[in-house]
Amino acid sequence: MKKTIPVICLLVFLATFVLPSSAEEWGERADGGYYRVVDLEGRYITVTALELDKGDVYIDDDNRRYVIDHFRGDTAVARYDGIERMPTVRDGQKSLWAGAIEWAAQVMRKDKANRKLIGIYHTHSAESYLPSSGTESETPRGDIYEVGAALAKALEEQGYEVRHSQDTFIPHDGQAYLRSRRAAAELSKAGPQTLIDVHRDAVPNPQEYRTEIDGQPTSRVRLVVGRQNHMRETNLNYAKRIKAVADEKYPGLIHGIFLAKGNYNQDLGPRMILLEIGTHTTSLEEAKKAAQLMASVVPVAAGMTPGSAKSEAGQTSSAALSSLWWLLILLVAGGAAWVFLNKEGAVRLLRSLGFDRAGGNKQDDGEGR
Repeated sequence: MKKTIPVICLLVFLATFVLPSSAEEWGERADGGYYRVVDLEGRYITVTALELDKGDVYIDDDNRRYVIDHFRGDTAVARYDGIERMPTVRDGQKSLWAGAIEWAAQVMRKDKANRKLIGIYHTHSAESYLPSSGTESETPRGDIYEVGAALAKALEEQGYEVRHSQDTFIPHDGQAYLRSRRAAAELSKAGPQTLIDVHRDAVPNPQEYRTEIDGQPTSRVRLVVGRQNHMRETNLNYAKRIKAVADEKYPGLIHGIFLAKGNYNQDLGPRMILLEIGTHTTSLEEAKKAAQLMASVVPVAAGMTPGSAKSEAGQTSSAALSSLWWLLILLVAGGAAWVFLNKEGAVRLLRSLGFDRAGGNKQDDGEGR
């Protein structure tokens, strides 16, 4: 039974840091449909082709928080849950305790972040833009790689190093995130400050994502965070920082944040984000314009620019504390499971700590000792 302890510890480690959850199969709706999201009074909130579930959260353009309550066919009904508190994007102060928590999180991740490196990849490799290409899906690589290239080029022009994966993960199905996990993990090994999975939505109305910034037609960008992993609070905080920066620099660019059922490989690090740049009825040029704008937003949110690092570090550390609490809960659960499976070993452990003398008499262990 002594072998039980390392086995349980290994299972906890694998479940927490290595193995993807079954929810990673969640992405876009497999039937090609989409959800219309409304509030309890039937008022329109948004639309999305994401596969939604009860408990998913949407933070809208004005930072109103909605929680999916129930479904009526293709309509997702959400209850209003107040105004989401957004992070500051300027100067910040990192406490000694917050710094210690961040350091601990980095040790667990074996994180050797390169503050000049950004990784980009595309789980849904075939995604294209119908007005520009005449198709919404093209193999092996769709227009989405051009959008990723526009983002990469704009970042490189600012002096950042970018690794833009050209790997493909065809077909566009429920297993795509499992296939792209290897590429995401490989990019993560290089220690990027942030890792971006670039997508587009699949709702039919182009107006849902259309806006104008500085007099130019531009696609809007939706941020997606997976809630089925232990890094969700840290990555949600990162998404909120991205929105806060963009709202200040380019009002209207960010089209809300979905905290959706799924993993999206975001358990691999603390600054993992999924961007939905437009939809399949958006023009490629509008999508590329949005990507170029995002290149001046992401580095600030990720703490890669002068003046933003302290603020990002302190806020990321706070979110990391929440993630560490989840790890602690898992470890406690693993310990409880060991006690349940190994009662004899637990008794020996308690006796070695002197608890058998709590009442002044040595307890009989049933073996005459």
